[in-house]
Amino acid sequence: MRLGFSPVTARLLDIDAAFALAHELEFAFVELSADLYEVAPALQDPQRVRDLMRATGLGVTMHLSYVDLNLTSLVPAARATSVERSQRGLEYAHAVGASCGVLHTGMHYWRHPQADPLAHEALAASLHALEGSSVPIALENLALTAYDLLRGPDQLRAVTHRHGMRNCLDTGHAHIEATRDGTTSIEAYREVLGDDIIHLHLHNNHGQRDEHLPTDQGAIDYRPWRDYLASFEGTMCLEIGESGADGVRASAAHMRRLVTGAP
Repeated sequence: MRLGFSPVTARLLDIDAAFALAHELEFAFVELSADLYEVAPALQDPQRVRDLMRATGLGVTMHLSYVDLNLTSLVPAARATSVERSQRGLEYAHAVGASCGVLHTGMHYWRHPQADPLAHEALAASLHALEGSSVPIALENLALTAYDLLRGPDQLRAVTHRHGMRNCLDTGHAHIEATRDGTTSIEAYREVLGDDIIHLHLHNNHGQRDEHLPTDQGAIDYRPWRDYLASFEGTMCLEIGESGADGVRASAAHMRRLVTGAP
């Protein structure tokens, strides 16, 4: 079970403290943030990250930038900037030896029969520019709002295969989509995406918004996932929010109890 966590989601911006917590919890990796590196490079200095990796034996994954970034933008200048930022994020991910880079597919703000095909073309052009990355790109399921372009696992799978990429399954996002649409989206994503899933984002919510609660809180019941999690060969990132380090500790204990069958 290759567990790790996202320090930025947990409001932990000190990279030394992040690696210390991951080492304490016997995690396999830390998920770095390309957004944080763009905003404050010193907080995720590549050399410091590599030094910490050597000292602790931990690996890293990367959440590529998504703040003020839209690979689906119909505005050429905005889309070009988004592609360039994503490419720089992938270069950083390569420099620190990240095992994958999680990527958001983008937002479509102008729903219209004439504009919808243009949005799909924009996303296709953006992803084409990112193909061939030395760091595997894991496209993440979103569908949190009406503005997310891709809806449901079939659309995500089609785009993933078209560009030779892989997937990150975010259980919290899928649960919100399922609650809103009255579907079984978590299981559907898992079944449709199959072996393309190389990375998981694990957290919890009540089905209305992206709360990033510890995994043992909220409405998602992870018990049916026991066998899947126990056999999953990819990386599993705990994306725990305001509860911070305590929530990460609680979630790690919860996941390990679940997988081992401990009470």
